[in-house]
Amino acid sequence: MSHGQALSENVEEYLEAIHRLSDGPGGASTTSLARRLSVTPASVTGMLRRLRQLELISYRRYHDITLTEEGQRLAHELIRRHRLAERLLTDMLNVPLDEAHEEACRLEHVVSPRLEQRIVATLGDPNACPHGHPMDLDANDVTISLLDAPLNVELGVARLENESPEIVRHLAARGLVPGAVVTVRGRDLTAGTVVLESSEGTNTLGVSIAETIRVWPPRRGKAR
Repeated sequence: MSHGQALSENVEEYLEAIHRLSDGPGGASTTSLARRLSVTPASVTGMLRRLRQLELISYRRYHDITLTEEGQRLAHELIRRHRLAERLLTDMLNVPLDEAHEEACRLEHVVSPRLEQRIVATLGDPNACPHGHPMDLDANDVTISLLDAPLNVELGVARLENESPEIVRHLAARGLVPGAVVTVRGRDLTAGTVVLESSEGTNTLGVSIAETIRVWPPRRGKAR
């Protein structure tokens, strides 16, 4: 089925949510979609029927939801526009990093292919959003979690997996953003803490936050 005409914002939100959940440990399900989008399971079921009619998902009741090839293509386009919008907001309009995600959620639905090209030209074709996510969604991920990183070695912060304003604000206030150089000085999984040292000083993070911070392996050095 051709999707030459613009999809509704609601359809795009579902495609993006399915893509993001599919990359997570629990996969995309009716329950996880309802929780992520703050809607009822009945609303999710109705939209899934529509997406299946549009040939954008493969879905069987009580099974994980997966995007078709066309659904994945459209989701990739939407997420790329989102990341470009974040870059535009932070680089050109000085929007704080912790506000960029929610603002970009609004902009991503109105950026046309022509405007996207202009944004790319203006920004100099960036290879990542300000949170560190690559513009090329098919790029190989060679980063590692802080929980898997070696101790007492300088590491470049590559990406913040959790883009919630509260978490980003917490990390940004401590200088723990993409491009920062950190050293893991201690890790106590029993206590649920990770001790980091950076140019901003020493910080103790909870494991749940630390595991969402991705760093370049030691041989990559400082994040690019």
